[in-house]
Amino acid sequence: MSVFSDLREDLEGTPEADLRALIERAHQIESMTQHPGWSYYRDYLIHLTTGTQRYVLDGRCKNLDEYRDKTGFIKGIQEAIDAPAKLLSHVAILQAQRDDV
Repeated sequence: MSVFSDLREDLEGTPEADLRALIERAHQIESMTQHPGWSYYRDYLIHLTTGTQRYVLDGRCKNLDEYRDKTGFIKGIQEAIDAPAKLLSHVAILQAQRDDV
């Protein structure tokens, strides 16, 4: 089970220890994104999706299954690129909810 598997669900009522652990993981991921290597990694992922997007938009997919495979690949890469920001946003919302209680 992934340590982030519960992020897509409603976490209202999350035990305080679990919330603290999630906040700690989010800050570790945030610090990872501040490393100079992160921008190189993002650039590489963007380069991968750009080539795949061109392939799809040029109509080079041989069939629907290949189209689904390529567009799924693009979506997955975009999710990976956006994951740290989404996690930090989610944690901020949870902290605000906790502070309101």
